[in-house]
Amino acid sequence: MKHGEDSESEEDPVQPIGHLDLNLLATFDAVMVERNLRRAAERLGRSQPAVSQAVARLRDLIGDQLFDKVPTGVAPTPRAESLWQEIREPLLTIARAVDHRDFDPMTARGEFVLGLADDVHELCFPEIAASIMSAAPSLQLQVVQTDHIVVWDQISTGLVDLAVSVAPPSPRSASSQILGEQRFVLLHRSDQECPITLDQYLGRSHVTVGFADKTPGYIDTRLSAMGHARRIAAVTPRFASIPDLVRRTGAIATMPEPIAWAYAKDRALAVAALPFRVDPVPVRMGWHQRRLADPLNVWARAHVAGVVFRLLSTVQR
Repeated sequence: MKHGEDSESEEDPVQPIGHLDLNLLATFDAVMVERNLRRAAERLGRSQPAVSQAVARLRDLIGDQLFDKVPTGVAPTPRAESLWQEIREPLLTIARAVDHRDFDPMTARGEFVLGLADDVHELCFPEIAASIMSAAPSLQLQVVQTDHIVVWDQISTGLVDLAVSVAPPSPRSASSQILGEQRFVLLHRSDQECPITLDQYLGRSHVTVGFADKTPGYIDTRLSAMGHARRIAAVTPRFASIPDLVRRTGAIATMPEPIAWAYAKDRALAVAALPFRVDPVPVRMGWHQRRLADPLNVWARAHVAGVVFRLLSTVQR
């Protein structure tokens, strides 16, 4: 550079992007988050036809189908996934730069889908709902049942915005927070003797919560590893049925400690320690990476985590 010439910026200039409208990318991002054109339209405050037209324009510009129709809405193509990985963080940066307003739950609208394992639902949902309804009165909270088998698939496909369940570690596409550990205890009738040895435990009739695909639960997997099997008299998909089954049949139930104590208090039942070692399992709250910086999801995570952590750690003996 010659002396006296104006110095050029060391920053590379932003190159024009043809006829690409930034609003198309914002629409694309909303569809990727929601995996549903109707919900994306609600998220953006636009009509569904307008969102469909924007997606069609972006398809022409990118030269890819971008989304395929599925029963729950739309599923992104590999090109859409790749594109989203590239533009997601820049879009969030732009949004933060032009809008410094704090998230206001009082003005939040639409639907928030929360996945809860059955025992977490029984123990925590009334207080979660009360907390969110008070802080965000125009938000509709919907609960979907989840468990350790399906939770990460539900999060990956966008069926739920947030989920709480006993679960294995999250895949790379998701994030999670451990809210507590779930220990297992026996629930039995107070007028009956509690089994204090493994042989006595195996000799009793058991009632338990089962899964739709009949996958063995944590306790039966543990017993199988020890070379044992228990005699299961009844299987139900809901924990709510367990206390009356115990009270009416005299069978025993092995279940998470917090909900066992809640049932024992309400139904005049008794709780006892298991006669064999079972390691506690982590209760995780999980969400997809695409919702990592979503203001509503961030806010909801704080509310849900606070309630679940407190109720799991406060066992009412």
